[in-house]
Amino acid sequence: MVSEIVEVIVKVFEGIKKENSLLEVEKLLPNGGVYHKNIIPAAYSWIYDKSVRDNLRDNEISVAAESGFRIFSNEEKFLFGEDISKYLMHLYNIGLLKSNDLDKIVEQVQLFLDNTKNMDNINLLILSLFFDTDKKSLPGSRYILYSSDTVN
Repeated sequence: MVSEIVEVIVKVFEGIKKENSLLEVEKLLPNGGVYHKNIIPAAYSWIYDKSVRDNLRDNEISVAAESGFRIFSNEEKFLFGEDISKYLMHLYNIGLLKSNDLDKIVEQVQLFLDNTKNMDNINLLILSLFFDTDKKSLPGSRYILYSSDTVN
């Protein structure tokens, strides 16, 4: 289930970057876009929340510090394995993950046992980045309302 949610987030983000409509994004999704009706709007909301947090954080960091790009060292490649490191670099290259996100994932994976370094656990770490709490917004708060939401 976690891998499917991350896959939806990745496809929605790629669609946003290519300026595709919601219908075009749904066609790109696995299973023909057949998901629970709230997964796709939730993905849009999580991407928006994370981008707002990243923009606020980027404004606090000097531009010179973030002007480079991130690659994995040989030790990090060995830590992840070939498939996972390529997957993470793909997410970094499309802009879904930032350099500090990769650093957080590396820190967490170093604590994993060797037999628990798999794609499901990596996707769980990626998903946790979208729920990262900060001082700017309350945990669980959303900037976008769903069509099923009501305001009292």
